[in-house]
Amino acid sequence: MIFKDELTNSKAFSQLKKDIKSRLGHAYMIVSFDDALTDSFFTLAAMRIYCERGTGCGECAECKKVLHSTHSDIFHINEKGEKIKVEDISKGLIDTVNVKHLVNRKLYFIHRADLMLPAAQNKLLKTLEDPPEDVTIFLGVANESSMLATVASRVRKIYMDSFDEDAIFNFLVGQNIPEEAASVAAACSDGMPGRALTLAKDEEYVALYRSALEVFKKLQKSSDVLAVESFMQKTSNVSKLVDLMAIVARDMLVSKNDKELMLSKHIGGEIVSLADGYSELALAKIAGLINNFRKKQSVNVNGVACLDSLLFSILEVRHKWQR
Repeated sequence: MIFKDELTNSKAFSQLKKDIKSRLGHAYMIVSFDDALTDSFFTLAAMRIYCERGTGCGECAECKKVLHSTHSDIFHINEKGEKIKVEDISKGLIDTVNVKHLVNRKLYFIHRADLMLPAAQNKLLKTLEDPPEDVTIFLGVANESSMLATVASRVRKIYMDSFDEDAIFNFLVGQNIPEEAASVAAACSDGMPGRALTLAKDEEYVALYRSALEVFKKLQKSSDVLAVESFMQKTSNVSKLVDLMAIVARDMLVSKNDKELMLSKHIGGEIVSLADGYSELALAKIAGLINNFRKKQSVNVNGVACLDSLLFSILEVRHKWQR
């Protein structure tokens, strides 16, 4: 599990705990872009439901079965996060759903349920319409729009929290991630600890963030454009570098009014120092320039060929809209 304490105290998990205490539903849709966090939610849910102490203690025999993936009444479908076909639902759920449980309830966890083909969703729908007693099905969903309306209408939806950068930073440091990498990953995680952990372990991503800062540091006058363009093209991924430039520009703009809203609070000193060379209006326009450039890249316009235009435009805006 990742982010256990924060997830246990989240609004999403509090909603489920209320149902466990009163009456657990027959099906839930857990909505989150963070697959790792959804997996942790599944584990916590199972511990809470089966715990001999009723708390999800992690120490009793039932909790240990959950943690060691040896519980006989728990079934996982699509743990690898691939396309889910009709036969996957048939073998993983339909064929066993009416078999009597051994403890007090059977749980089915469908990972990335939004990857179910329509035929597979319709196969599942029959069970959702007439669920057996003491069976609860959890659907982990990243893209809610991929679910058929008929399926979505028969489940209770729980939307996962977006977590504070400080909490994610502290979590990463607690995972022995170096502080600089933890800072970058927390800033770029969109409040998702699972994504943050993946980014923090990606040395290339952290290096690209440093490169995004360097672009703004190096780009001072028009004679710098060729050198900065060459510097950008030597990086491992120009497209990703520009994405990170958008995050840096956003933080530079935000730092003008409320530093607490910055994504990169833990390396905020560098951001604030960079922002001192720009007016607030210039930064707003530069953020727009970068996002327009990213849109062109997304429709297969040759972004590398347009880099010099982007860099000259950034300089033009910076000098035109002085304080």
